[in-house]
Amino acid sequence: MFKTIISKILQMIIVLFVLTTITFILMKLSPGNPVNKILHLDTSQVSQSQIKATEHQLGLDHSLLSQWWHWFSQLLHLNLGTSYQTGAPVSKEIMNYIVPTLIITFGTLILSMLVSIPLGVIAAINYHKTLDKMIRVLTSLSVSLPSFFIGLILLFIFNQKLNVLPTSEDGSIAAYILPIITMSVGMCAYYIRLIRSNLLEQYRSPVVEASRLRGMSERYILFHDIFKPTLIPIIPLLGLSVGSLIGGTVVIENLFDIPGLGYFLVDSIKSRDYPVIQGCVLFIGFFVVIINTIADITTLFIDPKQRYNRSAKTNIFNFAHLRNYKKEGDDHEV
Repeated sequence: MFKTIISKILQMIIVLFVLTTITFILMKLSPGNPVNKILHLDTSQVSQSQIKATEHQLGLDHSLLSQWWHWFSQLLHLNLGTSYQTGAPVSKEIMNYIVPTLIITFGTLILSMLVSIPLGVIAAINYHKTLDKMIRVLTSLSVSLPSFFIGLILLFIFNQKLNVLPTSEDGSIAAYILPIITMSVGMCAYYIRLIRSNLLEQYRSPVVEASRLRGMSERYILFHDIFKPTLIPIIPLLGLSVGSLIGGTVVIENLFDIPGLGYFLVDSIKSRDYPVIQGCVLFIGFFVVIINTIADITTLFIDPKQRYNRSAKTNIFNFAHLRNYKKEGDDHEV
């Protein structure tokens, strides 16, 4: 277990380093100059000396390697830099925008599980019946529709026509209902199909037949041999879903005008605010990797089979794989 945790931490450091370095290089090599946005060169007359002075102040007149090292050395001191546009620390700017994104992300996770688990069970119980077919049709339709299209439909119906749900302008928690529902539709469809498939597979497994032969009660078989093996593999998938949800908030927050991290990131990309872009990518990457690590470790604690498999892979003195080994000539009759 300790080796697994250390391995996860090392993987997290490597992933974050590669992610932030690639982001830094891509932003520096992309066309455009943040000085143009800062000095408003498209609407005002600015002397060449002012442009040079601004570039020197921001460190943009140094080589790419020098700029990267300056940024990385700041990062080692937990300093994400300063925004070109506001002059405020990037970490403070991120904290100002992160709460709406977290509300949408975890609200979507909770709603998706509350809907997916019961519907997945209902579909499995009614296998190949009318109810199962209806659920499968709805999930197929939900998966095929992009989230922004679903958001536009919900926005038109509930905000424009019925006027029953507010927008982000009033600052109430009700403004998050439509964004959460929008992001939950596709996620629910995926997990309903997954839970249904896993339940049917577990129901037909030899473990269930063996428990019945041993005289175990149906309640024990249902929760211990069917539900538990079905739900445990979903835990690490939830960690992966966090990454896709945070990526999805970039579109949803701009669609519903929610002042979250995705909204802030798009605005920073438009203004070429390099420190903010790099800080947002680093923060999102760190958050996603942490959630995935927690999900994996939680799975190890819950599922003994996973602990055994991990320890077997890292144990050089493990000979379990030799049980199925047959020497040459063993299959021939003497």
